Amino acid sequence: MKKKVLSLILAAVMALSLAACGGGSKDGTEADGTTAAPKGTEAEGESAEGGSTGGETVKFALVGPLTGNNAYAGEAMFNSAKMVIDAYNEAGGYNGTPIEYVEFDTKGDANEGVMIAQQIVSDGGFTAIIGPWSSTVGLAMAPIIDEAGIIMYATSPSHADLTKVSDWVIRQTPLASTLAYGCADTLLEGGYTNGVYLYDNTNEGATAASELFKERFEEGGGTVTVEGYAAGTKDFTPMMTRYRGMDIDFICMYGATADSALICTQARDMDIDCLIQVNSMALNDEFNELIAGLEDIYTCDSFAADYPDEEFQANYVEPYTEKYGETPIVHGYFGYCVAQRLIDTIEEMGTGDMEALRDALRNGTQETELGTLEFVDGDAERPVIWSEYDVTDSVFHAVTEIPAKQ
Repeated sequence: MKKKVLSLILAAVMALSLAACGGGSKDGTEADGTTAAPKGTEAEGESAEGGSTGGETVKFALVGPLTGNNAYAGEAMFNSAKMVIDAYNEAGGYNGTPIEYVEFDTKGDANEGVMIAQQIVSDGGFTAIIGPWSSTVGLAMAPIIDEAGIIMYATSPSHADLTKVSDWVIRQTPLASTLAYGCADTLLEGGYTNGVYLYDNTNEGATAASELFKERFEEGGGTVTVEGYAAGTKDFTPMMTRYRGMDIDFICMYGATADSALICTQARDMDIDCLIQVNSMALNDEFNELIAGLEDIYTCDSFAADYPDEEFQANYVEPYTEKYGETPIVHGYFGYCVAQRLIDTIEEMGTGDMEALRDALRNGTQETELGTLEFVDGDAERPVIWSEYDVTDSVFHAVTEIPAKQ
C-alpha cells in the first residue's frame, strides 16, 4: 500500500493546486473561531447511522499551530499530510469516499489544545487526529481523547510521557532520549568535553531533552551547563557573557526559530567560537535567513531535506517543493509519514474495530525512505542525522560526521 500511496502523490501533485486542495484552510475559519468543514470532502448521502452511500466515512482532524511563533511547523505538517490525503482522494479515496479533514489551530497553546480536543469529541465522527505538534499541547489533549477513545497520532512531540498517559496515542517523532543521546554521543566521539545546553523552559519536550542530554554527556565524562530561558527572550547577551569566559567548545539548544536564531547571532557577535547545534524545532527558511553568514552551525535530528536517497527525493522532497514552493522541513516529513501510515492501516483493517486499529499503529513497522521504523507501545526509535548550515547557499545540508574538536 505504501508504494500505492506514493505513486498517487506523484501522479496527483502536479494536478492539484493550493486552491483546490480538498481540505480546510486558514481561510475556512468561521467568524466564531471554529473551522469550516473542508470543501469538497463532505460525505454526500450520509445516513442517520453516520455511514455514507460510498462506504465508511473516514475523517481526520489536523491539529497544530497555524498562528504564533511555531506556525511554520504546523503549516509544514498540515501541507504534507494534505498532500498525501489529497492524492489519495484524487484516486478514489477509501471505498469510493474521499477522506475528510478539518484543520484546528492550537496556536502552540495547551489551553487551545484542550478546547480543540473537547470540540473534536463533541463534534464526533473523527477517525483519528494527525497531530498535535508540541509535547505541551499533546499532554493537555491526551486525557480528553483517551476518555473518548480517539486515535491521536502525534507528529513532533518528543516528551517520553506522551505515549504513556494514553493507549490512544502514537508518536512519529523520535523520543527526546533518541535525539538527546545521539547528539551527546556524537559530541563525545568528536572530542567535545565542555559545553552549554540551552532550552525553552515553556516546552516540556525541550525540558526533558535537556535533562537527558546532561545525563548522557556527563556519563561519558563531559561537563555541560544546562540553562532554561523563557520563549520570546530578546537578549541572550547576559548568558553569552557568562559562557564566553568558560572556554566552552559547544552550545546546544532546543527552542523555536526566533529564540534559536538570536542565540546563534548573539553568540557569534560576542566572538564565542564553538560548534553550535540547534534542534529541528527551529529549522525553516526564516531561520536560515536570520543566521545568514554564520559558520559551524549544525542540527542533529532524524531528517535532512537533501538526504541522499533517490526515493526520498522523488517521493517527498520534490513533490512538496513543487506544490508549495519551498523545501520541506522535518515537521512536514512527520506529517507525511503519519498520513501515509494511517491510510495504509485503514486500507488494510478498516475502521470497524478502532481498538484493533489503534493497537496496529502502536505496535508495528513502517517502511519510510529514511529507514524502517519499529513501533513499540506507540514509540519508534531511529538513527540521528546531522546537518550543517552552508553559508554559501543559506541552507542545511546532510553530513556524515561533525568536525572533531580542534
